[in-house]
This record gives sequence, structure tokens and C-alpha cells, in this order.
Amino acid sequence: MLTFFFFLIIVMHSISYFTLLAVTLGFVSLPGASAASAKVYDKCVTPGTFALTFDDGPYKYSWSLAEKLEAEGIAATWFVNGKNWVNVATDKVEVNGEMKTYKQVLQKVHDSGHQIASHTYSHKELAGQSNQVIRREMQKNEDVIRSAIGKRPTFMRPPAGSLDKNVLKVLGSLGYHVVLWDIDSNDWRTHNFESEQKEYKSVLDNESEKGGHIALNHEVYDQTIDELVPWVIDYVKSKNYRFVTVAECLGFPKESAYRN
Repeated sequence: MLTFFFFLIIVMHSISYFTLLAVTLGFVSLPGASAASAKVYDKCVTPGTFALTFDDGPYKYSWSLAEKLEAEGIAATWFVNGKNWVNVATDKVEVNGEMKTYKQVLQKVHDSGHQIASHTYSHKELAGQSNQVIRREMQKNEDVIRSAIGKRPTFMRPPAGSLDKNVLKVLGSLGYHVVLWDIDSNDWRTHNFESEQKEYKSVLDNESEKGGHIALNHEVYDQTIDELVPWVIDYVKSKNYRFVTVAECLGFPKESAYRN
């Protein structure tokens, strides 16, 4: 009996040791263990890379914008909402004389080589919100995006850049990377081409060493689409930057932009 007792202690000790080792290596997680807070990025990590990003869509310009960028060899990142300017689940738009659902629009953007990321479901500012609200905003948008392209995003941008420690904790538990920006066109505020140009030039014309940049624009304004975007393409190329998606810009493998 005594021999069996000591044998049992040794076995239990071994199980505890290997459990601890597995937790340490990340193979398993203990019940109640908290996930790390989401990491926040505001510029590209690779010098000479440039991530052109668009918020608040999809919208009626998305289809043609996706095609134009693809024709230029540019892969952009689109931080989309499920229900903001349009309701992706129910609304339609005319494209080249044919009606398309906004799910088809998202599929078109994705198939054109662009990255789809989340901007929350209803464009709700997240700082100060409850865990339940934050999760609902993210998971409802995941469902919308998955219904369109068959997978869920792992990158997000908070509306207005609104964050706090609790938001980052919840986003971390959901497996998100948080993307801000270091160039803000302010196109939503000014709708003024000269002002928008100055925002870009204030960064790119004044850097002593070529860094990597993330530029914030909005695809829902015709002035942005018709004036700003064509100029940005030429201007950024003249600075010898390489256009990439946010995932690539931050050094992640392409497939890490999504999960099932």
C-alpha cells in the first residue's frame, strides 16, 4: 500500500509538470487564463513599404476602386463595416448595369487581391464599452465578412482610433491585431484636395530615412476616389515605395490575415 501511495504521488507530480510545460509552450491554456492584449500598430515595420487603407465601406465606389487598384498592381486593405453606409447583409448596388449584393462587392474586393479587415459592425467607438458590446460588434462583423468571402479577418481598426486597455484585452482574446495609421488624409473632414495632399507630404517629404507607412482614407467619398486616390498612387510611387497590404506591411504571412 505504501509503495502504491508513493507511485501515485510521482505520477501526479509528472502530470502537473507536463501540464505546466504544455501551458508554458502554448500548447494548452488553463481554464480562466487571460489572453494577451491585442498589439497596436501604427506604421509598417519594413522600410519602403506603404499600406493604402480605406475605412467605412463597402459602398457604391468599392467595386470600381478595387478594379482600378488591381490594374495598377496595388493591393490595399479595406476596413469594412457590416452596417454603416450600407447594410451588407441586405443592400444591393448597380455595377456596370447589373445589380450586385454588397456581399458580392466584398467578394470582388477580396478576389482583386485586396485584404479585408474589420472596422466593427456598426462603426461604434469601442472605448468605454462593455465586453459584451465589444464582442458583439466584432463577432457580428466577422459573420458578415465570412458570409461574403468564406473566412474571418484577424486585423481590425477601431472607429476614430477609440481604444482603452479593456478594448485591447477583449480584442486580444478574439485574436485581433489592431491597426492605426501614421498618415491621416482627413478626407472625411475636409473633402479638400490640397489639404489632403499636405497630410501626405507632411510625412513623406520630411522623413530623413525612408520608413514604412500606413495611410488612412475613406472609400465612401467621391472626392477621395476621383481626386485623392489617383494622386496618392502617383505620388507614393514617385517616392519609390512599394504598395502592400497591412498584413504584409507588418511582416505577417499572407494567410494570417484570416481565420476560418
